[in-house]
This record gives sequence, C-alpha cells and structure tokens, in this order.
Amino acid sequence: MDADIRVLPLRGFWERGADVEQLRATQTIVDGNLRETKAHGTEGFPIGVYLDDFADFENGYICWHWHEEVQMTMIIEGAFTCQVETQEIHMREGDIAFINSGLMHQIRPCRRAQGKLYSFIWRGELIGGNRNSDIYQECIAPVIGGSLPCFKWEGADPDHDEMAAALHEIVGLYEKREPAYQLRIACQIAGLWLRILRQMPEENTAVTAESARDKQRVKAAIEYMQEKYQEPLRLDDIAEAAFISRSELCRSFQRTINMTPMEFLMQYRIRQSIVLLRNRDLRVLDVAEMTGFCSPSHFGSYFHKYMGCTPRAYRKQQK
Repeated sequence: MDADIRVLPLRGFWERGADVEQLRATQTIVDGNLRETKAHGTEGFPIGVYLDDFADFENGYICWHWHEEVQMTMIIEGAFTCQVETQEIHMREGDIAFINSGLMHQIRPCRRAQGKLYSFIWRGELIGGNRNSDIYQECIAPVIGGSLPCFKWEGADPDHDEMAAALHEIVGLYEKREPAYQLRIACQIAGLWLRILRQMPEENTAVTAESARDKQRVKAAIEYMQEKYQEPLRLDDIAEAAFISRSELCRSFQRTINMTPMEFLMQYRIRQSIVLLRNRDLRVLDVAEMTGFCSPSHFGSYFHKYMGCTPRAYRKQQK
C-alpha cells in the first residue's frame, strides 16, 4: 500500500466526500422498540454510507437505537463516546469501530454537538448472499450471532491503516457510482469482514437466554415509557408494563444499557422537549408540562444536566 494512502488526512477525507449521502435529520428516528426506521441502502444493495455532522442533530448526539445491520464507524473530527449496550468505546480522530447487529447503541461527542464521523451500515447478505449459503452460515452468522458486540481499531493497530484505506475507497465508490461500483464495494466489505473475523473470541459463546430475556424486558418498558412519557410515571408502573418486579427491571436495564429506567425516561423526555422548544408560541412552563415534568425547575434541572444549558438559553441559540 502506498504511503500517501496510509497517512490520508481525515479532514481532507471529509471534504472530499461532501456529496456522499448524509444523515441530516435532526434526530435518529426510531419506533417504539428503539429500532431505527431508516432503510440502509436497498433490498438489492443493502448498504448505506453516511457522513454525520453532530451539529445537525437537535440534541447534539445520536440517541439510543438499534438496527439489524452491522455498522462500522470512523471518526473524522472530534472525540466521542460510543456506548454499545453496557460497553463504552472512547474514540478520537481516525479510530474505527465495529458494532454488531441488533445491539442498542448511542454515540455522544465529548463536546456537545461537535464532531464528524462516517458510518457504514450493511446487512450480512451484501457479502454472504442468501442466508442459507455456506459463506453466510460459516462466515457471517457466527459473528452476527456470536459474542463480539463491538471492537475498536486505533492508529497503532496492525490492521488500522489498511482498514482506513478500504473505508476511504468505499466512500469514493459510493460517491461516484461508476459501473460495477457495487461489486467493488462488496469486495472491500469482504476484506473488512475478514479482519472482523480475526477478533472473534476462540470460544464463540452465543447470546445467553438471560441476555435475550433482558432485552425483551427493556424493550417492553421503553415502549411503555414512550407511550406514557407525558404522564406521571412511577417505577412500579414501568415494571408492571414489563411484567416484572421493579428490582428486576432495574437489573435488566443495568445489564442491557447500563442505566436505570428513570434515567432513560428523563433522557427521552428531554429529547421530546427539544422539539417543542422550537415552537416559540409555547412557554417553557408549557413544554415542561407536555413532557411529563412536575415543575419548570424540575425540567430545567434535567435539561441542564443533559444539554449543558437552560431551556431558555437553548431556545435563544436556535435560529
């Protein structure tokens, strides 16, 4: 590999890819189970390549969500914390991360609403073909169904430079869309997948029944909170909706996303309040009541905790 490829400046990489599809939505759109609703690519070519500028997101970060596709992310500018269920990955410019299929994750910049990254999101069928094929069963399924939730490559890691060059190549192919670009992208993804396979634990333990049960409980609780967030909610109410005790609900949340149910509820209420604050016909008091907070001071305290400013200051910052 040529040296000029290995030392490719990432900010130049960002500028070069300015025409690549970008997630310009003001927030990640999810359904009641936090599953992302955006389709990544097409049925015939199931991959999406995105540039995420965190200044574009209303709440300054990518909120909790999951998708069936696997994901690779490369940081272009800034520093981030990527939380994949209970694991935290701290990333800086140039780092590359893999996030496995079906795992809840969120990405937060260390400086709110600042930073840029590339996301590559694809289904295993892109390189494995039909799910009954030998390639899919022997090379794709063991990773997707295995015990490797996420992994990070830093600049000093042996595979990093070649992986960065491959991702750079994918961006260029995706942008130009010249003849056979799909095949060439699939070849690059296959090379990246071989490096992911190298990170698999020697003893590949399948997801445990307890873990699967925890995820179902958390998803049921989250769906209930999203439906009822405007109302006063007690922990007992949420636990009852998930058909478990309050103590078991808390343990399921800690094991799955490393936070309490009430922490998740408050974060969700704040995300909803951000949308409402853009309507200047609504008073801050109205927004607090509409998002389930018991008082403006209660709302202001949590808003400052998660957004770093008061609701009124946030409103003044918006054009």
